[in-house]
Amino acid sequence: MICSRLKTSLIAATSVVALAMTGGMVQAQDYPTRAIDVIVPLPAGSAADGVARIVLPKMEEILKQPMVIENIGGAAHIPGMVRASEQDPDGYHLLWATIADFSSNPNLYADLPYAAEDFAPIGRASAQTLIMAVPTASGITTPAEFVEKAKNESLSYASTGIGNSNHLLGEMLMRDAGISLRHIPYEGGSAAVLDLMRGETDMMFYSLSQFQPGLQSGELTLLAITAEQRSVFTPDLPTMQELGYDDVLVSSWYALFAPAGTPEDYIDTLFDALNQALADPEVVAALEQTGTEVWTSGSPAEFAEFLATERGRYAALVEAIGLEKR
Repeated sequence: MICSRLKTSLIAATSVVALAMTGGMVQAQDYPTRAIDVIVPLPAGSAADGVARIVLPKMEEILKQPMVIENIGGAAHIPGMVRASEQDPDGYHLLWATIADFSSNPNLYADLPYAAEDFAPIGRASAQTLIMAVPTASGITTPAEFVEKAKNESLSYASTGIGNSNHLLGEMLMRDAGISLRHIPYEGGSAAVLDLMRGETDMMFYSLSQFQPGLQSGELTLLAITAEQRSVFTPDLPTMQELGYDDVLVSSWYALFAPAGTPEDYIDTLFDALNQALADPEVVAALEQTGTEVWTSGSPAEFAEFLATERGRYAALVEAIGLEKR
């Protein structure tokens, strides 16, 4: 009798476990079943936003659900990052972030209201080489000419916000060249580029895509790139390292995250969809038209390791430059 009851209990327990496992599998297979919201912590029209609007529509096709972008710009991306960190880890709230959000900001703000641990890395998407540009009306054609002018005049440089890559590059140039420049931070790239075209600022490091309006109008001149090697998009432009500015080295990357605690199977589904989108020839071509190169991660775990390394590299960089945490 006891054996019979025990056998019956074991069968029932096994059935419950099997049902639970089956339910979990169905849940994973069904995800996603509705629209996914994606916060971009920069204004519409920024470089990061432009790349997101190329990649995410292809992910929509793969996942068969809309991916709705919400732009929250300003204040070094912090409001958008905080908003993203407060979302439910249900797989339907994501973050499209930049190098600044996970590499420089943690090393520049003493009381940053979000932490890297608030997010689950999904995968890196792409990178843009940053380029040094000046107003064509300035008559400057090389970084050396800019440096020489800065030694005799009060010049400025624009950035998309304190702690962003183009801010740090300006600091690197000042350190390498022994010059002083006025830093003028903007809340977004479009306004910064427009003022550069007008000659209201004297120099900016930014992506090729964002400089296109000024290049097409002839109001901007490109001087050099900040990557280790020359870019296929601008093969005639030297690297800053070639010209003797060894520390002026940064590439801006974009990546996808979810709130910490998002189920791992959802993360894997999103990672696969992201990489499928980035392998699509139409996506690759569209990115190339903006001067953006595909740069994927091997896995979410590999991307997490990359982020930790990047934070360490920026910590050393900020210390070397002498920037104090705000």
